[in-house]
Formats: sequence, C-alpha cells, structure tokens
Amino acid sequence: MSEVDIRFDLNLPLAFQHFRSLVENSAVQDLVQKEVDQANSHMPQVQQVRKFHLFTKELDHDDGEVTATMKVKRKSIYEKYAGVIEEIYA
Repeated sequence: MSEVDIRFDLNLPLAFQHFRSLVENSAVQDLVQKEVDQANSHMPQVQQVRKFHLFTKELDHDDGEVTATMKVKRKSIYEKYAGVIEEIYA
C-alpha cells in the first residue's frame, strides 16, 4: 500500500499506510478527543461522552458488521466487541 497524506485544519501533514495506523496515530486520537470535548461543552453532564474507543479496522459487510446499505448490525458488533464495550462501561 502507498502512503496517503491528509491535512487537518491545522495544516499538519498526517501520513498513514492503512486504517489501523491512522486510528492509532496520536494526532488523530487528539483530534477526536478535541471534537468530543467540544460536543460535550454543549451537552448536560448526564449526556456527555465520558469514554470512547476507535476501532482499528473499518466495519465491513463481509465480516457481518454492517448491512449492504452500511447500517451497523448492533448484535454482531456487541458479540464481536463485547470486551471493548464492557471496558467502556466499567
């Protein structure tokens, strides 16, 4: 795979080779945290996001994670990622 170059609003280059390396990049994690914090600032405390997890792979129809129209299959996701979900709510 070739590297892809993405630029955020801060005009910082972000090179990655695959989805996992993108998600695990600290700049991406910081950007997502910043967006969550901004959204939380407009929400009552009981509705704020406290924890989140970025999957290291894209959800895929072939893996039974989404429908043909890209709707998430909740039961499949819960079964496959039960450990991650439990950790978030622990």
